[in-house]
Amino acid sequence: MKASKIASIVYYILIALSAVVLVLFFCVGFGNQESLPSGFYKSPQYTDLLMYWMYALAAICGVCTLVGAVTAKGGKIDSNMPAWGKALATIGLWLFIPVMVAAWFMGSKSPIMTGTGLYEDAFWLQATDAIIYTVYVLLGVTALALIVGLTGIFKK
Repeated sequence: MKASKIASIVYYILIALSAVVLVLFFCVGFGNQESLPSGFYKSPQYTDLLMYWMYALAAICGVCTLVGAVTAKGGKIDSNMPAWGKALATIGLWLFIPVMVAAWFMGSKSPIMTGTGLYEDAFWLQATDAIIYTVYVLLGVTALALIVGLTGIFKK
């Protein structure tokens, strides 16, 4: 079986599982009353399942990205590509580390108020900020690269 066929099957399985998780989250279990210090509220029953599924999808994406980057064309970039193209092809992987480090130092350790009270774990507050900042920056770089690629500025 071809790799593209396997990838297509896995893709459709992940889409189907995502649909099931979303239907469970949005359509089942909104009648649960929870008592918190701030009062009563209704919470979806499958919030944990949705969050774990999101973490699993992010992990699958990260693993596939790393494996694809290492194994693509035997670990080599296309030999017909110009030197600047070879550098641009790996910029996303090399940009991640300095952006994550800079975002870590920009992250706040200030406690925040949640529905269950004050959250004070400084490590996770800073880690969450760093991850969010990294996603924003790399999403912006990706959008910019897409726009530049669609304009055809770097075509031969």
